[in-house]
Amino acid sequence: MYEDEKSTVPAAWNDPARNAMDQMLENMRHFKESAASGQFTVSASAGEDLLRVIRMLQDWLGADQCGTLDQRPLLGGSYGAVAMAPFVQQIASDQQGFLTQMTRLRDVLTDAESGVKQAMANYRHNEQAVAGTFSK
Repeated sequence: MYEDEKSTVPAAWNDPARNAMDQMLENMRHFKESAASGQFTVSASAGEDLLRVIRMLQDWLGADQCGTLDQRPLLGGSYGAVAMAPFVQQIASDQQGFLTQMTRLRDVLTDAESGVKQAMANYRHNEQAVAGTFSK
């Protein structure tokens, strides 16, 4: 593992995958805040398409597709297999593990869904405001 000696982050947390997930979480928070402040809009049809994809991924994550990863793998009875089995289990479910990151992805998707819904509401509001300026 690469360790950046200038970083103040502990080595276990100093990895590109974790940093990418942190960045995605931060971006989604900004997305949600931007929608809440009315900085952008999304049409109903585009919003429904986005929501459908978000919900498909949420359903997949909620279906416990990764449930077997937190179990100790059956690698055999050799010395190497016995030594590796607990390590493989640990790296799937520890603080930097795949399962932990999938849980964080659920949070990102929740923020994304909220942001898209708000952007759709912004679009409806803008459409009504513009329509109100035309007289019959």
